[in-house]
Amino acid sequence: MDITEEIELHDCPICAGAGLIEEEDHGYYVTCLDCGSYTGTVGYKDEDGRKQAAERAAMLWNTGKVINSAPGE
Repeated sequence: MDITEEIELHDCPICAGAGLIEEEDHGYYVTCLDCGSYTGTVGYKDEDGRKQAAERAAMLWNTGKVINSAPGE
């Protein structure tokens, strides 16, 4: 089972769209499927830190710490 399926994500803090946890180059980030807002990437060095990195990326998202490149932001 994919570890990201166990992690709860709130709606996007910018537009209330759905968030998705993505893995890229030994790190996880969360992105909005509607407006494109995203968190910074939380890296991991080994398999032991993989789930923790995904959980930390979700925590950033769920607390509203996102980047949005919309005009005026």
